[in-house]
Amino acid sequence: MKLTQIRNATVLLDYGHARIVVDPMLAPLGTLPSLKWLTRQRRRNPLVDLPAEAPALLDSATHALITHCRKGHFDHLDRAGKRWLRERQLPVLCMPDDADHLRERGLNVQVLQATGPTPFGHGTITPVPCLHGEGWVGRLMAHGHGYLIEQPGEPSVYLAGDTVLSEPVRQCVRDNAPAVCVVPAGGAAMDLGGELIMDGPQALELAALGQGIFIANHLEALDHCPTPRAALVQAAHRAGLAHRFHVPADGQTLAFALNTA
Repeated sequence: MKLTQIRNATVLLDYGHARIVVDPMLAPLGTLPSLKWLTRQRRRNPLVDLPAEAPALLDSATHALITHCRKGHFDHLDRAGKRWLRERQLPVLCMPDDADHLRERGLNVQVLQATGPTPFGHGTITPVPCLHGEGWVGRLMAHGHGYLIEQPGEPSVYLAGDTVLSEPVRQCVRDNAPAVCVVPAGGAAMDLGGELIMDGPQALELAALGQGIFIANHLEALDHCPTPRAALVQAAHRAGLAHRFHVPADGQTLAFALNTA
């Protein structure tokens, strides 16, 4: 299995028989609004353009997988991403709560089971609940789901989605021991309220709980995600986790074998 970090939450999982693009946010540099309103240093999103490798990678995709998309979450599926999916009519895997929203936009929706595994390829995809912020700010969010993807002959992959470090996330890592975990580490927060996703320390805490490889994303692409890659790499070294905690650059591809651990 190969995993390519494209930008923010957008990654490509390549299993050979299936190449899954996750949460396609495809807008050009600076064409989306800021996610901060009270600061004097507002910046339009995304803060960086797609990497040069993106067009070829996206052209190879056979499926899309959406973690959440309602309530204005353009950072996981923006207009450019919807248009791209609609034009290609790629099968779009999603949870039941998102299905009507996506169908209304002309996408080729394939609904996953709300709980338990759904057959996919030669294996399964199983949803894992997200907690997209706590307290009053969490009540404004579409919480979505992460996914545990299991394919025979390939390392298991847990895509955590947009979540803080919650008990379902810990339980997935403890009980299923995914070989590869893709976790948000940007510490996204609005002007008021707590964090909406894991920050660096929470991502490293989760990595210490597991045994597999951890891949951090949601970094340096949106104005409400303050975690810098360099600081996260240094923190992983200090925690003794650098050998299995990766912080890929946009466009970087990582390859994993079945015995990845």
